[in-house]
Amino acid sequence: MSVFQAFACMLNQHQPLRRDVTWNGRNYIGVCRHCDARIERIGRRRWRRRKSEDAGEGQPTPR
Repeated sequence: MSVFQAFACMLNQHQPLRRDVTWNGRNYIGVCRHCDARIERIGRRRWRRRKSEDAGEGQPTPR
């Protein structure tokens, strides 16, 4: 990983592993190719770290 990309990941500007990107019904989600963070697409060529790490985002947890 280059120094520039490490700095970009610290600024929350990631690049996905294209083969692992999936559509979850709302967003494209994947993993950053440089820092292995879980990321989601917010626009064309714009990927940011996911706010919620769990798969059931926005759904209440069963008790």
